[in-house]
Amino acid sequence: MSGVRGPYAGLVAEHGLAASHRLTLAAVPDGARVLDVGCATGYLAADLTRRGCTVIGAEVDPEAAAQARAWCAKVVVGDLEAPETHDAVAAAAAPGVDVVLCADVLEHLRDPWTVLAWLRTLLAPDGVAVISVPNIGHWTARREVLRGRFPYADFGLFDRTHLRFFTYDSALELARRAGFDVRTVLPAGAPLPLESRVPSLRRVRDPFVRRCPGFLALQFVLVLRAVPQRP
Repeated sequence: MSGVRGPYAGLVAEHGLAASHRLTLAAVPDGARVLDVGCATGYLAADLTRRGCTVIGAEVDPEAAAQARAWCAKVVVGDLEAPETHDAVAAAAAPGVDVVLCADVLEHLRDPWTVLAWLRTLLAPDGVAVISVPNIGHWTARREVLRGRFPYADFGLFDRTHLRFFTYDSALELARRAGFDVRTVLPAGAPLPLESRVPSLRRVRDPFVRRCPGFLALQFVLVLRAVPQRP
């Protein structure tokens, strides 16, 4: 897994949390024990800690992890796809966490299906996973592809560090293959087509995004419950 801190911590510092971050945080109960996977510099952990949560972080970038320690009870540094990191994270999360949080992480992994299935085993009974993934089916991405482009960038839908790409249906498939029931799908919106020319469209953005998430949601936040495993 490559480092995913990249420009995102800087974007949060400059512009504040994105819509998907706010939806993700809102899905975590106050006072929960949380495993923040890919915690970066701790910008989500900071909010969770202020709400009484105990946060355990996992981060591949040592410099980002050092900053996250200001907000996390523990931080494990390592590649999420390496067995030794699995052992260290499992030890830090024992005997289980209430919430596994994967915000803007799974798309950076070679095998997010296997990683998410492993993370399921770290949940306490009645625990939930909250994940967010970008929507490559968003209208702006479709527009670029229709023009014959795939414009790699430092961040966003065409982030050059993305190894996997998800649509509405494949995000649900990711969760189900990893052994989860999808309890809630929260679409994170972005400006609508023509909104820059017709500012009044902003008032109807959220209902439109909820009605047509596969085309209008920039990201999907999924709240997941583990399917009981047969003995």
